[in-house]
Amino acid sequence: MTKDPYVFDFLRIEPGHAERELEQALVERIIETLGELGSGFSFVGRQIPFDVDGDEFFVDLLFFHVEQLRYVVVELKVGKFKPEYVGQLGFYVELVEDQLRRPAHAATVGLLLCIDKNDRVVRYALAGSNHPIAIASYDLLPPAEQAVLPSEAELQRALDNP
Repeated sequence: MTKDPYVFDFLRIEPGHAERELEQALVERIIETLGELGSGFSFVGRQIPFDVDGDEFFVDLLFFHVEQLRYVVVELKVGKFKPEYVGQLGFYVELVEDQLRRPAHAATVGLLLCIDKNDRVVRYALAGSNHPIAIASYDLLPPAEQAVLPSEAELQRALDNP
């Protein structure tokens, strides 16, 4: 279900972007995002709220895999992987399991996407986790290459005026 790295070269975001900017860009280009995730994914929503006895938590992105009949919680991080991210993602997976999952569904899985990771640190961090979680990196098109590409509007004008 997962790969590493994911290539989000279709996104036009600046270096040093915030998590919300990455999230917004992925949602704005949802067709391309679904294509990069792979077949079978459907988009449920972003910033899905969960209430736990008055405390509110938000899942960055939520997908449903229609072939495997399972929710996929996606947590976005713009920096290098840190072990504490596993606990946060596991918490979100458990929320979806408890509040959304139906008996006919397979177990919810979590996918953490970060800009960089040390595979050995990831292995240690996942060793104590009881949740099905994957950690993958993502690549963006380098800023210099982004700068020379025409904008979406420029491409549309070129197509409209052959």
